[in-house]
Amino acid sequence: MSNTIIVIIITAACFMAAILSLATSKAANSRIMGVCAVIAIAVGIASYGYGYSYRDGFSATVVLKTLLASCRMFGGIFDYTVVDGTPLFEHEAVRVLYWAGHFLAFYLTANAAISVLGRRMMKHLRTAMLRWGDMCLVYDASSDSIRLTGERRKGRAMVLVTERADESVSAMADALGGVEFPGGRALCADSKFLKGIGVKGNRRPVDVYCIGSDPSRNLRYADALLPALREQGVNPETTSLFLLGVSEDRADRLLAQDERYGYGALFACTQYDLIARLVVKKRPPWEFVRFDADGRARGDLRVVVVGFGKMGIAVLRQLIVNGQLEGSVFHAEVFDRRMDDLRGFVEACYPALLSNYDIALHAADADSALFYQRLAANPPSLIALCTSTRKQNAELADKLHRLYGSRPDRPCIIQCTPDSALIDDVEYRLDSVDVRAMDRTAMILNHVYCGGASPEADWRHCDAFSRASCRAAVDFFPAFLKAANVTPAEATSGKWPPAPNVLENLCRTEHLRWCAFYLAMGYRPMSEAELTNRCEQYRRGEITRIAKNADDLTHTCLAPWERLDALSRRENAVTGGQVDYKAMDRNNVLAMPDILRQVG
Repeated sequence: MSNTIIVIIITAACFMAAILSLATSKAANSRIMGVCAVIAIAVGIASYGYGYSYRDGFSATVVLKTLLASCRMFGGIFDYTVVDGTPLFEHEAVRVLYWAGHFLAFYLTANAAISVLGRRMMKHLRTAMLRWGDMCLVYDASSDSIRLTGERRKGRAMVLVTERADESVSAMADALGGVEFPGGRALCADSKFLKGIGVKGNRRPVDVYCIGSDPSRNLRYADALLPALREQGVNPETTSLFLLGVSEDRADRLLAQDERYGYGALFACTQYDLIARLVVKKRPPWEFVRFDADGRARGDLRVVVVGFGKMGIAVLRQLIVNGQLEGSVFHAEVFDRRMDDLRGFVEACYPALLSNYDIALHAADADSALFYQRLAANPPSLIALCTSTRKQNAELADKLHRLYGSRPDRPCIIQCTPDSALIDDVEYRLDSVDVRAMDRTAMILNHVYCGGASPEADWRHCDAFSRASCRAAVDFFPAFLKAANVTPAEATSGKWPPAPNVLENLCRTEHLRWCAFYLAMGYRPMSEAELTNRCEQYRRGEITRIAKNADDLTHTCLAPWERLDALSRRENAVTGGQVDYKAMDRNNVLAMPDILRQVG
């Protein structure tokens, strides 16, 4: 009786393993089937070739019989009498191999039949398998949006939500071993849908990607999913949300905080801002500048931006923030034939940006005589092509390559589209961006200053502006290393801070970067009259902070480095505090090695 039970258990386990392998990703299933085919064919030819030749000797008939018998294996037909009683098949291992080969042959046939006839059964099977492992839920899935999940999707249960059935999405679901859910409860994001795919309690991490083409729908779905997650008892700590096309300040209410239920981690931005950030990480403007032994930049920075739509504005803002260096002056020229219609947005949202930096806006396109005249008069280090189409970018890039050829002063040419950046013929796509890794360093920086329970907890309690500020600060760390002529390994192993004269220039550079970030976020320098008024408001107990007016977007420290000591003394005289605005910039520079060590 015990032997019977053992046989039944082993047989059932083998059968379940065979069934579950059918639900793996298309690539994995193809590899499994390839191995099974080789084993089955080898076993069939070897077994029947041996059996027929042992019994009848060699002849053309024996060869044909062997071939036919091997083919019949794939229909589940076998003839054991051919090999029964032969010396080789007296061994148990050989008999096991014989029957295993026949099982694999029939398994191949069953797999082919299921692929053709059993799509619905496969979906049910894969849906059942969604209950194990980490989950990646993609709303408004398409071939493009699925790619944006990048490395995060590997080895995860993939749930692809679509408005209606889509053959291309279904094919990608098969390839990834995931499941497409068109319309219905999936689109409504209700708790029954989550229960059906095994999302319940704190058992598993769930990453939600709302990265469809309509930002408003992305935001609504992410919002609607929260009550369902809460009803299923999902711990916010196990969830994250990647929201595309929506600024972080709009999405901030979806983040878990204190008693408010929400997502444990949030990354929200427009694709334009993400591509612009990718550009300055891959080819930052400070890379084109030399530094002297004191950490001062030698030579000015000149950049050209073609196109002043959403992409061009995002790239220009990032170039300005990352192009402020002590000893250097930042120059930018922007070309767009619709400039008179487009500049109003920048002047309204970032009023101090154009007045504080040397930025020339030209109502001309990149085919105009003015464009080539300005290139000749002021050779740039970097040209960012941010037109409306990939084709137009490529055509302009080709003309510039012909213009410069192999000249040593040839600028870096970057082609920017909402889903990729082509930098000197090397393409970086959004799906290559690990947003969690990009945010990790910023989290550590914020944690160093907040000193809360954990980097993640401190990050959730940050407002959107502070998170953006931390990201901008850590993105600039490599500039400090280059200016100080120090490698990351040297900085983290004790070769920091640098010499006092170098440190002083790095602190000045940090202040320039900080000012550029604030101006690029819409802030303006605080006027003398407003500063005086805020001092009076503080004395009356009407405000708790003098320097920063977040309502009117003004800040008193948007001033030259030399004025910071006087501003610190003035505020301390009112508050009785000990604020030192120069020390704040210095602390950012000094904290860098500790942050890099924690990030690893």
